[in-house]
Amino acid sequence: MTLCKKGTIWAGLLVYFVLSVPAYSQSMFHTLGWISSSSSVEQTFRYPQLTESIYSNNRHQLIWLQPHDRQVFEDIIEMVVLAELSPFFDQRLQTLHQLRSSEQYYQYDLLATDLMLAFLSYRELLRENKDTWLYGQGLPSDWADPPENVIAEFETSVESSALTEFLMTLGPNSQSYRDYQSAIDKMQLVINDDLALYSSDALIRVGDPITDKEILFSRLTLSGLSIPLSTKEQDWYGKELRNIVKRFQSQHGLNADGVIGPKTIEWLNYPIEDRIHRLALNAERSRLWPMQRSALVVVNLPSFDLNYYFRGKVAFSSKVIVGKQKRKTPMLEIKMDSLVLNPTWNVPPKIMREDIIPILRYNPGYLSERGIQVIKGWADPVVIDHGAIQWSRVNAKTFPFRMRQLSGSYNALGAYKFNTPNRRAIYLHDTPAKYLFDKSSRAFSSGCIRVQHADKFAYTLSKTQGFRQSNISPIGQKANARIPLKRRLPVHLIYKTSWVESGRIYFRDDIYGYDTRPKSPSLAIQRQAVE
Repeated sequence: MTLCKKGTIWAGLLVYFVLSVPAYSQSMFHTLGWISSSSSVEQTFRYPQLTESIYSNNRHQLIWLQPHDRQVFEDIIEMVVLAELSPFFDQRLQTLHQLRSSEQYYQYDLLATDLMLAFLSYRELLRENKDTWLYGQGLPSDWADPPENVIAEFETSVESSALTEFLMTLGPNSQSYRDYQSAIDKMQLVINDDLALYSSDALIRVGDPITDKEILFSRLTLSGLSIPLSTKEQDWYGKELRNIVKRFQSQHGLNADGVIGPKTIEWLNYPIEDRIHRLALNAERSRLWPMQRSALVVVNLPSFDLNYYFRGKVAFSSKVIVGKQKRKTPMLEIKMDSLVLNPTWNVPPKIMREDIIPILRYNPGYLSERGIQVIKGWADPVVIDHGAIQWSRVNAKTFPFRMRQLSGSYNALGAYKFNTPNRRAIYLHDTPAKYLFDKSSRAFSSGCIRVQHADKFAYTLSKTQGFRQSNISPIGQKANARIPLKRRLPVHLIYKTSWVESGRIYFRDDIYGYDTRPKSPSLAIQRQAVE
């Protein structure tokens, strides 16, 4: 990978870090002659004593002697830089490039080791901060030392001449990570090209003439699509090109109708720099995503889809509906423990206050129409006569009761609930509003996940879990009939807005705004210092 040069990536922060790091007295590196008294590199070390200890333990031998190791390490750091998580990594990588170019290998070696310690700490702390660092907040200006066991692994790899193998475990061993690297490399080759934007005043369908076809072909190629010579020679929009456009639309989560309209053109013109940023950001997120595929449900929120893996293969896949912008579905790692047939729905207090009570002020019959009861409370489900309540006078914030929807055709959970106990009360379920699955963007729920073809999902679970198929039919079953799973099933709700598959690059709308550049106060201060 080659470092992407762009205005939004921080540069020239050496002065900032020199001022922000306490002065460090002369060390053994001066005694060894590795650093001169005029060098400022050592003053930027984040872990000076720890760095010195590592070289002492290594009998004062250089660590980064192999060009291949240096390149692999720089590529790993560059991914964090392109994800724009912290100016710290950007500044350090630029300094490494300068030291390598000027053949100052002693200083390069020391700075690379100190930077390795910072990266190892970042990687270990990432899971603790998985919902913040990679989702709009970025890294703080400082973070903890790397754990002792991780430092020991690094030192062991150096001592046993296995640094290359250790570096590969930091990302490159993953096929997904390598795919991201390859996609970024290809885009960096053309980032400085003066690639014009594609435009059209009208919708383009089969048979229409194509204006600026070379621009169109170049933009399609960026997504890994190849244009046959026969298509390039045509001046009209033919069926072969329509099929290519349909693949492009599918890669970007659009309705694949083959018509070139505003949304397709918007994605065609999506900036290369932003594509690189999102690819790098998702490459870092991939460190948090589950690797096993023996028995696992993965819901990707931005692509509105669910995949159930069993014995390494996709046993079931489906469209899903996720939380709207105001009621985002959280990223969670939960476990499904049971299937519930004909579920009743305990209306969340927020939905009761913000959605239902306002409706009742002008339509008091809404509860009867929807099969919703007013009850005293979850622990005391005594039914209250809602017809006697003067809803026009009710203060939604202080309403003392709860609501529960009975099972039936209007029930918001449909006929199936896939129970995943968690403190956020997020679970998967059926829905009576099937028409919403026809939408290309499906952020409509209040946080829970609605599954298309929930009956087929239940049937697949019954086959893989080994219980009788007759148990899973809701017909004739009482309300809240519960079928325990024989083995609890991991369910991961992830946020993946780009990925690479069979050489093609896929993007999805950033529905919750998590791909935006970091907004944390520490990063904002550092940016202002540069500006």
